[in-house]
Amino acid sequence: MDLNVSDELNDLLKDNGFRIEEIQEIIENAESSGHKLKDADEATFIAKGVSDNLTTYAVYSPLSNGAFELKSAYAHKMNVAGLTGGSFVEVEYDDDSGWTCHKCNETAVDRNVDMAYLDVARPGPGIVCPKCGDVYISEGVTKTLKTAESILEEKRA
Repeated sequence: MDLNVSDELNDLLKDNGFRIEEIQEIIENAESSGHKLKDADEATFIAKGVSDNLTTYAVYSPLSNGAFELKSAYAHKMNVAGLTGGSFVEVEYDDDSGWTCHKCNETAVDRNVDMAYLDVARPGPGIVCPKCGDVYISEGVTKTLKTAESILEEKRA
């Protein structure tokens, strides 16, 4: 896979411990499985890779030559258990996230999801497909999660 990464983003990836091969694998899996979010223009996608202790996201765009351009990558340690309350509930206000589940072609919505880390569970904002239940966390929210994770790690030490 040909993945274009700016020098600035490449430095940021290295500083945060991301490996390009890991990001490429996340994008390849998303492209082959369809498990990804797409924006309204279908020009930008979010894919994720989940391991035992880390969820990594790649924000990318396909290029006309068959390659991909990496726009961002981020991660969190929180375990996302699913929707808070356990089931999908329609709400009357417009809570469209601006993303669509590529696999289901359903508009993803902003919903509270249960997150846990170091035996502490709390609800937090997620982007959820109402059909398949796939959950993504936005880059902005992961910045808050990193702070929470650090606080919990300090308290545990």
